[in-house]
Amino acid sequence: MTLRRALTVAFVLLGAATCVRLGFWQISRLHEKQHLNAQLRSAMANPPRQIEATEIPLDAIRDRPVELHGWYDERHQLLLTGRSHGGSPGVHIVTPLRLMSGRAVLVDRGWVYAGDAATALPQHWPEPGERTVIGLAEPIHTGGLRFPLRRVPTDTIEVWSARALDSDSLRQRIPYALAPWMVRQLPGEGVPAEPAREVPKPYDEFTHISYAIQWFLFAAIFLLGPSLVLRSRRRRDRGGASEVEPELYRSN
Repeated sequence: MTLRRALTVAFVLLGAATCVRLGFWQISRLHEKQHLNAQLRSAMANPPRQIEATEIPLDAIRDRPVELHGWYDERHQLLLTGRSHGGSPGVHIVTPLRLMSGRAVLVDRGWVYAGDAATALPQHWPEPGERTVIGLAEPIHTGGLRFPLRRVPTDTIEVWSARALDSDSLRQRIPYALAPWMVRQLPGEGVPAEPAREVPKPYDEFTHISYAIQWFLFAAIFLLGPSLVLRSRRRRDRGGASEVEPELYRSN
């Protein structure tokens, strides 16, 4: 085998192996999404768990909705920027809920329209008095990641915005202890239409299936393509030879 042919074979095998590996990686990602969707379906099917203490670890309440009772502290509100809803730009309003125990939990009250996807006045959507909140617990970033809070111009209350929330930035702006997790409120009876609450959408599984099929097809092309090209060249060479032979006979 010549060096050129050996390098060609090595390139073909390496390309095919890489494509197969990427195909199986997409299958593993599919299994992860299926597991997350199964967890979400299980959580939505379970009755809410009443929460009074904020020391509960997040892993203990991931598998079901939680129910909180308290009052919103509308003097200290936050905006999660860059959120869309039905194709429109906006923000999510996050408000501390003071529990009966005196502790507090951040509650994502949902989406409102904002043309710049960064600025809104949450005082336009007040929810005074004692409230019952049912939602899903979500993590707050801790350590390593830092999302600085930016002041939103307003004359009446303190409003800060960020792309995501992290515990270090929150400690500097919220004057009391918060739970190490937050709650995304779900729509339901008695919940205002605005801000708009949404049931979490399931993770897309089809994308990983299509990508896996594509990578396996690429692997097949790597393996079969060179042999098909070689066979085509041989047929063309035979055809050229058969056309030359009659010409030789005519000349004789």
